[in-house]
Amino acid sequence: MVDLEPKLSDYALIGNSCSAALVSKYGSIDWCCLPEFHSPAIFAALLDRKKGGHFCIKPAGENQPIQKYLDDTNVVETLFTTQTGQVRLVDAFVAVQEKERESYPFPDLEILRIVEGISGVVKMEFEYAPRKFYGKTNAVLENRNKLGIQCSWQENILNLLTTLDPDDLTTERDSAVTAEFNVKAGQTLFFSLSYSNQSPAVLPELKETAWQRMKQTIQYWRTWIHKCNYTGPYQVHVRRSALALKLLSHAPSGSIVAAPTTSLPERIGGNRNWDYRYCWLRDASFTTRALVKLGFEDEVHAYMNWILHATRLTRPQLQVVYSVYGHSKLKEQTLDWLQGFRDSRPVRIGNNADTQFQLDVYGEVLDAINTYSSLVKQFDKNTTNFIIGLGKVICKKWDKPDNGIWEIRSSKIHHTHSKVMAWVGLDRLIKLCDKYNWSHAPLGEFHRNLTLIRKKVEQKGYNSRLKSYTRELEGSDLDASLLTLPLVGYCSYMSPRMMSTVDLIQERLSKGSLVYRYRNISDGLGGDEGSFGICNFWLVENLVRSGKIKRGIEVFETTLHHAGACGLFSEQIDPDSHELIGNFPQGFTHIGLINGAIAISEEVKKNKHGTERF
Repeated sequence: MVDLEPKLSDYALIGNSCSAALVSKYGSIDWCCLPEFHSPAIFAALLDRKKGGHFCIKPAGENQPIQKYLDDTNVVETLFTTQTGQVRLVDAFVAVQEKERESYPFPDLEILRIVEGISGVVKMEFEYAPRKFYGKTNAVLENRNKLGIQCSWQENILNLLTTLDPDDLTTERDSAVTAEFNVKAGQTLFFSLSYSNQSPAVLPELKETAWQRMKQTIQYWRTWIHKCNYTGPYQVHVRRSALALKLLSHAPSGSIVAAPTTSLPERIGGNRNWDYRYCWLRDASFTTRALVKLGFEDEVHAYMNWILHATRLTRPQLQVVYSVYGHSKLKEQTLDWLQGFRDSRPVRIGNNADTQFQLDVYGEVLDAINTYSSLVKQFDKNTTNFIIGLGKVICKKWDKPDNGIWEIRSSKIHHTHSKVMAWVGLDRLIKLCDKYNWSHAPLGEFHRNLTLIRKKVEQKGYNSRLKSYTRELEGSDLDASLLTLPLVGYCSYMSPRMMSTVDLIQERLSKGSLVYRYRNISDGLGGDEGSFGICNFWLVENLVRSGKIKRGIEVFETTLHHAGACGLFSEQIDPDSHELIGNFPQGFTHIGLINGAIAISEEVKKNKHGTERF
C-alpha cells in the first residue's frame, strides 16, 4: 500500500494550530508529528515510503481521485471515482472550543476521517501503521476491541477507533492494522485517531457524535475566515493563504512555523534539506503586514507577543530562528535510517541556523513592531527598553559581515540587504520614539548611524557599471532579496536605481517568469535549487507599484499556476519540471501571495481611470 509516491502538489494540509498532517489525494496521511509541529513524526512515509509509517484509506482498484478543501475551511474532501462507484473521504483535525471541553471530556487532539458511499459499491483498503521517532522503530499495537487499537510510548497514547466490524481488522506483526471492506451508496464509516498524553486516555464517541464534530469543525473554519476583510482580486487565493497560515500558527504560544515539514529537498536528489518546523524572525515584517491588512488582529497580537517574549530570552541579541516556545538551541541531527523524499538525503531535524548572525533580523523585528504599533496605545517599560536596546545593537553591529537572509553556510560577507534592513530598523525605531515620546532613547546616535548606513549602501551596494544594487557591498552578483528595498520603504519603487535593478534581476535571475534567489554563487553547499516562491511575489509588488501592472499580473498568475490542487505552495518551484520543491506548505510563500494580491488590488484601483506605464 506504499507503492504510490505523490508529488507535493498532491497533498493537502490539515491541522489544529498545534500540529498538522499531510493527506495525499491517494487517501494516505504520510506526514504527521504529534502532539506539536516539532514533535517526532508518527507518520513519515513522506520521507521513506517503506519505513516511515502512514494511515491510508483508499479504493482497492484503479481510481480517479480529486482532492479539494471544502469552501473556506481546512477540511479536506477527496472524491474517488472507480469503475464500480464513487466514494468520498473527508479529513480534518477536530476543532473543539474551550467551553465544549469544559462540558465534555475530549482527547488532546483528534484526526477524524469519514468515508461516504456516493454511488455503486466500492471495495476499499485500509492500513494503519504508526511509527515511533520518524520511523526508527515500529509502534506495538494492541487491539482492545471496543476501546480501539492503542499504542503508547513514554506518556503518549495513540488510539484508533473505527466503525468497521472488528472481525474485518487484521493486525500484522503487531505494527500495522489492515482491512478490506465494501462501501455502498449511502453508507458512512468513521475512523478516529486520537492522541492523549496521559492514561487513561479519553476516547471520542463515533457513531452518534462524529458527524457533529466534523460539522462543528467546518463551522469553526468558516467563522474564522469570515474575519478576513480582503475583497479584491484573487480573493479565493488570499483566503486560502490565510487559512494555510492559520494552520501554521501555534495556538499555545502565538508563534508561526515556517512549514510543518522537514527535509523536503530544494532539489530532488540533492542535499539542501532542512527542518522548517521552527519560527524565523526574517518572516516577521511581511507576516505582520499581511495579518494587519487582512484584519486578523487576534493573530497579530498573539504573534507579536510571541516575538517579544522569545527575543527577550536572548536579549539584547537576536538569533535567526527559535522553537515555537522560544527555545534558542535547535541542535541539528541526521536521521540516517530514512531514505528521504525521493531519495534526497540527508534527512535532518533541528537547524544550525540558530548559531548564525543575521543582521537583517533586527530590522525585520523593528519593522514588525512598528506595524503592530497601530494596534497598541503604549508598550510597558520593560518592552520599551528592549525595543530601544535593539537599536543600540544595530548601531554596534551594522558594519559587520553576516550570514544574510538566506542563511549562507559559507563565509560571512557584507550583504547589501542586511545593511538596508539595519537602516529599516533604525528608521522604524526613530518613528516609534516619536510616536510614544521615548525621550530617553539615544536618538542622536540612531540618526547618525541611519545616515552612515544609507551612505554606505548607496556608495558600495550599488554597481554603476551594472546599474543595479548588488548582493554584497562592492560586488557584482545579484540577489532577489534586493527586491525588498522599496517594499520596506528604503527607496521608491520608481527610483531609477531600483527600476534598473528590477530589470536586471528579471534578466539574470529569472527563468520562465520564475525568480531564483541567486545564481552561480558559492553558499557553502553543493548542488542547485529552484525558484524561491516569495521572490516571485516580491517581483510582483515591484512591477505593479512602479506602474507595470500588466506585467505584474502576468508574473502573479504564472506563479499561481504552480500551486498544488488544493492551492498550497512549497518553498520553491522547479522552473524546468514545474514541480513544487522544498518544505511544504511554506508560510513565507503564502505571505508573499497575500501582499502581492493586496498590491495588485490597490494599484488597479489607483490606475482604473489613469494611464498605465509599461
